[in-house]
Amino acid sequence: MEITSKQNTYIKEYRKLVEQRKYRRQSGFFACEGAKLAAEAINSGCELGELAFVTANAAQKYPDVINLLSEKCRIVTVSDEVADSISDTKSPQGIFITVRHLDKILNLSTIDSSRQFIILENLQDMGNIGTIIRSCDAFSIDGVIIVGECADVFAPKTVRSAMGSLFRLPIYFSDTEQAITLLHEGGFTVYSAELSDRSVRLGDEQFPDKTAVVIGNEGNGVTDTVKRLSDKSLFIPIDSAESLNASVAASVIAWELHRSRV
Repeated sequence: MEITSKQNTYIKEYRKLVEQRKYRRQSGFFACEGAKLAAEAINSGCELGELAFVTANAAQKYPDVINLLSEKCRIVTVSDEVADSISDTKSPQGIFITVRHLDKILNLSTIDSSRQFIILENLQDMGNIGTIIRSCDAFSIDGVIIVGECADVFAPKTVRSAMGSLFRLPIYFSDTEQAITLLHEGGFTVYSAELSDRSVRLGDEQFPDKTAVVIGNEGNGVTDTVKRLSDKSLFIPIDSAESLNASVAASVIAWELHRSRV
């Protein structure tokens, strides 16, 4: 059987997962598109939804991925037109799955067993969030903590930008003040990424064994709450540009954290 109608109930539900943050939260699943991400999700042990939508061309082009999917969910063939209607990319590969939410609640047991965190506060660019998750995975950061009014970690653009790292790196959700309080209770030194009178230069600072760094909003930086509760602030020395993109800054800091522990 092939689904050829864009109004099919399953197709309409998948489209809601692509388009609506509220529905992703209500359902407990998020949309994931493409052969590589589908394989990454399976190999990382993620729980998939009941159905996977696949075009005939994709079934021929990615047989290994289809075999992996067939062990986890039911394969449903869709027409190219239907695939185009649910795709969030310009050149869809023709493989569409759903994955159960991976977010975790931050608690002391998590903090006690970890050494380094990057905290994202009020970041609005989904590409930035995905790129930071990817960098933190690459540099063995123990987890990313999402606080404040950040863009959705499970939006399609964020999922694509993270390039599979979203399935491996622990992502925690918390209130700003609660997160920093828990980190302090767990023995962490918390830095805010900002330029101020008390800022220390990245590269000169000897990071403590347990360190967390807060990256603030792209335009406004960290909030007053973070400034008040953090132990120190941190700045990246640059020569000519006025500032760095949030994802670039977070990646540089993640590298320095990684370098401090190896």
